[in-house]
Amino acid sequence: MARSNTRKRLILSVIVSSVMAAYLLSPVGGWSAEKRTVVDQLGRTVAIPAKVERVVVLMHHALIIMLELGAQDQMVGVLKQWENYISGGIKKAWPDLETIPTPGDLRTVNVESTLALKPDLVVITHYAIETVGKQLEAVGVPVVGLSLYKAGYEEASVLNPKLKDPDKAYTEGMKEGILLLGDILGRRDRAQKLVDHILRNRKLVETRLAGLKREDRIPTYMAYPKMYSMGHGKYAMVIMERAGGVNVAAEINGYQKVSMEDVLRWNPSVIFTQERYRSVADEIKRSDAWRAVDAVKKGRVYVSPEYVKPWGHPCPESIGLGELWMAKTLHPDKFADIDLQTAADDFYRTFYGIPYTGGH
Repeated sequence: MARSNTRKRLILSVIVSSVMAAYLLSPVGGWSAEKRTVVDQLGRTVAIPAKVERVVVLMHHALIIMLELGAQDQMVGVLKQWENYISGGIKKAWPDLETIPTPGDLRTVNVESTLALKPDLVVITHYAIETVGKQLEAVGVPVVGLSLYKAGYEEASVLNPKLKDPDKAYTEGMKEGILLLGDILGRRDRAQKLVDHILRNRKLVETRLAGLKREDRIPTYMAYPKMYSMGHGKYAMVIMERAGGVNVAAEINGYQKVSMEDVLRWNPSVIFTQERYRSVADEIKRSDAWRAVDAVKKGRVYVSPEYVKPWGHPCPESIGLGELWMAKTLHPDKFADIDLQTAADDFYRTFYGIPYTGGH
């Protein structure tokens, strides 16, 4: 048995070495091109081809941003579970997404399959740098880590960071991440246009809620499957506070499981859940245990529209549209003149090239 396992490992090693050699010698492979360096969001200096034409994207946030930058033709591979994270509406912006190779995921990668795609670089999520990142770099593939929040390596390389100022960290990190991808992909102008657009919409929210008193902020809660919620250090808390709410789960750090006793103690006035977790909202509305919660009593359990996106980390439209949606949901009188359909349609046509057809 031991001899058989040794033989299998030897064969696998030869296959990977052969594919790697083909990658390095190929005129399409990144390492045959003229080089330049970029600094990724983990603070690592990475050597990449001067012209990047083939990218494998193993992070859904990066995939979304690349679509918004019009970089569909530069993606040769994406993460396997993209359908779990990307809404049906966005798929219309790139029908080929249904058939593109999927050589890895957020936390795993098939090195041989990745090498076969001859990527100029691979974009990964920040907390996979010590695993997926090192596997790929060991065979000569440039790896860029994206976090979408600004922090030192110790916090930038983990799933649940401890951030002193999450608002500032995510604001600066989103701008940095978009502009970094724009620079890498040769789409700087488009990246700057995207940054300007989302910050202009955010400014509207800031202006309308300026001077909002603490007692006028709405106690809110983010509901996820199996009694998980998001506390300090996650963008979920930032979006609630910017929209005129208060995260009742602020005492927990990151994404954690809470108890029904916690929720009853916090007694939120509004409960939010993401579009992909619509069933969670249905369960809350039907549950006897939740009936004592103020939000359920008042019928204020909301499912976010698709453009709010994941709330652990923001996507551009989380800032540009999601904060506006949530602010109007919490303080409708201050945003009565804002047509969310028009705002969403403007964003989708400008950056995805398709109309917005989702709900609000």
